[in-house]
Amino acid sequence: MKHLLSLFIIIYIGAFAQETNSEWENYSESYNEETNAGLNFINTQRIDDLLIKKKRSNSNKVKVFRIQLYSGNRVGSSETKNRFKMLYPNIIVENSYEQPYFKTKVDAIRSRIEAEKKLKIYKKNFKHAFIFEEEVEIDKL
Repeated sequence: MKHLLSLFIIIYIGAFAQETNSEWENYSESYNEETNAGLNFINTQRIDDLLIKKKRSNSNKVKVFRIQLYSGNRVGSSETKNRFKMLYPNIIVENSYEQPYFKTKVDAIRSRIEAEKKLKIYKKNFKHAFIFEEEVEIDKL
C-alpha cells in the first residue's frame, strides 16, 4: 500500500513538472528587433575602476610606512624593544613573528618623507633600521 501511494505521488508531481510557462512564451513572441536597436553599451573599464575603489573604501586596512628596527631571534627582538622604550618612551613599539624571524617595528606613518625624518633619528641608535610599506588595520592605529 505504501509503495502504491508513493508511486501515485511521484506521478502526480511529475505531471506538473512538465507544465510550460506561458508568460515566457508570450514575452519572447512580443520581442522584436526594434527593442534591440536602443541597446547601449557601458564602458566596462570605468565600471571596473569604480568597483575597485568601492572595495578599497570598504577595507579596514590602510597602507602606511613603518620602520623596522630588528629582525632575528626572540631574545634580540625583546632586547631591541626594551632599548627603544628606554630611549623613546612615548612611542609604541611592536614585536611580531613572521616565520622564521621575530621583528621589531615602530610607527605607522602616512607619508614617505615623514618616515625618512623619523628613520634619520632612529638610525643614531639602531644602525640596521629601515623603512618598509605595510597594510595595517585601522583598529591598530
